[in-house]
Amino acid sequence: MTTAPATPGTAPRGGRVRLRVLVCTLAGAIALGGGVGFATSHKGGAGSVAPVQVAATRPIPVPVVRAVGQRAGTVPWDRPLSVTVTDGTLTSVTAVGSNDTAVDGELTDTGWTSASTLLPASTYTVTATVLDRAGKARTLAVSTRTTPPSKTLHAVLSPGDGNVVGVGMPVILTLDRAVTDAADRAAVEQRLDVTASPSVSGSWRWMSPTELHYRGPSYWAAHSTIKVRVDFRALHLAGGTWGEGLRTTSYRIGSRVVSTVDVTGHVMRVVVDGTLARTVKVSTGREKYPTQGGVHLVLEKTKLKIMDSATVGIPRNSPDGYFEKVPNSVRISYSGEFVHSAGWSVKDQGIRNVSHGCVNVSPTDSAWFFDRAKRGDVVDIIHASAAPRLSDPGMSDWNIPFASWGN
Repeated sequence: MTTAPATPGTAPRGGRVRLRVLVCTLAGAIALGGGVGFATSHKGGAGSVAPVQVAATRPIPVPVVRAVGQRAGTVPWDRPLSVTVTDGTLTSVTAVGSNDTAVDGELTDTGWTSASTLLPASTYTVTATVLDRAGKARTLAVSTRTTPPSKTLHAVLSPGDGNVVGVGMPVILTLDRAVTDAADRAAVEQRLDVTASPSVSGSWRWMSPTELHYRGPSYWAAHSTIKVRVDFRALHLAGGTWGEGLRTTSYRIGSRVVSTVDVTGHVMRVVVDGTLARTVKVSTGREKYPTQGGVHLVLEKTKLKIMDSATVGIPRNSPDGYFEKVPNSVRISYSGEFVHSAGWSVKDQGIRNVSHGCVNVSPTDSAWFFDRAKRGDVVDIIHASAAPRLSDPGMSDWNIPFASWGN
């Protein structure tokens, strides 16, 4: 049988059901998730479909961890480190310094705070576990650097690397800032390490607020090796002073050279490694300017030294004044005593004392002694009327009993 064509606006037989299914299907096609979706509505004529917008889902903000008070990438070293988070909740925090040391701290509802202040001029890495607003755990990291200290302490070691010195040479540590507090001095000494081979049980003595010397109970063994290590890193002293730097030196002790000057016998006996190498006639200080007794050390030597009486308080134009260029001068104190060539007093050498306090020897003997003398060699002056000056670096180290040395 033939079916008549459908009239516009009417459904063919059996087509009404199919149109209703189509409308219901479109009405349920709403987009899921974020963005814009569409729905349908049936208004007016059959089959008309109008789009309907659905609001987008707002994204979850990413938490941000920050160090409180950070400016230009730095935080103050002299305050505890504080860490906060925005758009999240801190659940754990670790902070590690550039020296690989973890920082203790406390986590509260308002953030995390270190239990102490920090090291200056150091980098700290903060790693935080954070729950975002959706409850998802995130691991975030932030780095910051602490400000430098306003006061620092540095050290200079002597003798230097590779030096060869005499058996009387102490280890000398010079500081660029005075240390006077007893607790600070103890803290400094804890950062000092001396290793000798053969082994020596020595100690440090503060010669001044800026200088320390180390020695054992007796002279170093000839041909031994000395190694010194000074680690001032993270050293915190009173008044906000911080130590800086790691310093080391390694040097050797040479042959054992001990020269004994007999003031009343007018001779100097030079003993090298236990053997008498030379007996030298000398003239030491006259009664008005006596040579000081006790153990002296060779401090420096100068091939041609200008000696000026004005530097020791004697006017050049006075009867006792002088201004001379003196060959082969070996300094044994900073108060002006030398073993040096004195051609003008050869007739007195071995007989009487006529100098201003120095040890006068002949040009030939002075050249021999000059060529063999090295820094730290011992010059022991005996039978002198003047006591050693313990404030003088040339006389301080071995004229103080070792029992009193470390005090």
